[in-house]
Amino acid sequence: MTRSITGKAEVVLEYPDKLFIGTFDRNDHFEARFEANGILLTLQRGDGTEACRAARLHLAPQVLARVLFELADSVSETAPAAANRVALRAAARTLEDALASAEAEKEGAELTPEEEVLLLHVME
Repeated sequence: MTRSITGKAEVVLEYPDKLFIGTFDRNDHFEARFEANGILLTLQRGDGTEACRAARLHLAPQVLARVLFELADSVSETAPAAANRVALRAAARTLEDALASAEAEKEGAELTPEEEVLLLHVME
C-alpha cells in the first residue's frame, strides 16, 4: 500500500563518471514492506514526470537492523527535532509491536505434543 511522503526524500547514486539525483516530496508516494527475503522501500514519483519515476531499495533484514543501531548511536551527536523524535519513537514502537505480534502468532500456530493428542481425541 502506497502512502504520501510527508516530507522530502532524496536518492543519490554516485559513480566515478556520473551522478544521479532523485528528489521526492509531498506530491510523491512511498511503499515499505517486508518480503520473503528482505525489505523493500519504494519511492514513487506521483506527478507523472518521466525523470526518475521510481527508486527501489532492497535490504536484508540484518542490514536494516544495523542501520537502526547506527541511527541509535548517532542520536547523541545530532538529535532530530523534538517533533521528529516523537514520530520516530512512535514508529519504532509500532514496528516492535508488529514484530512481537508476528512472533506470538507463529508460536501459537504450532501445537505441543500434548495439544496434538487432545486435538486428535476431540476429532474422533
